[in-house]
Amino acid sequence: MSDSAPAERLLEALARRRATGARLTAAAAPAATLAQVRDWGATRVLAPDEPLLDELGVIDALRAADIEVLRWPAGRAGGWRELLGLEGPTDTVALTTPDLAVAERGTLVLAAEARRGRSLDAVCERHLAVLPASRIRLTLADALREQFAPGRPVASAVSLVSAPSRTSDIEKISTLGAHGALSLHVLVVEDR
Repeated sequence: MSDSAPAERLLEALARRRATGARLTAAAAPAATLAQVRDWGATRVLAPDEPLLDELGVIDALRAADIEVLRWPAGRAGGWRELLGLEGPTDTVALTTPDLAVAERGTLVLAAEARRGRSLDAVCERHLAVLPASRIRLTLADALREQFAPGRPVASAVSLVSAPSRTSDIEKISTLGAHGALSLHVLVVEDR
């Protein structure tokens, strides 16, 4: 399997589940992130305190375009009531950096930790993931074996996100956004 095969399989699996994505270089990540946020019409991004986003220039690009950026955990006090729909606008994008991804299923593995809360992928209507290609694993078993490897810190929660949230629990009527975002877009960033 070539180096690009896991990324291509992941993007194909995401498309089957009504999510979207793209493969790009590290240099293209800031512009692609900003373009997706603008495409969704958002004015605010909720982002983890993840050094990767700063290294890629994603946070600076958003701020330079007058997109408000709330960082976890510092931004919690200033905007979480709004993000939960309790007050203010809802045009916020959740920006995540998954720990791992599963190529065959189109699944993102998001572990809660001090710099990234467990609700980042669930509180906003739009979910944008910036995923280094080196974090893609072929199977769910591979990803879970790595996530829960002996000696690795155990997260308080691990979310498996495979598509926009949907359920058909009530009278078999499909409802979008029941347990998370209405839209999911994954930017697979080639490692430098």
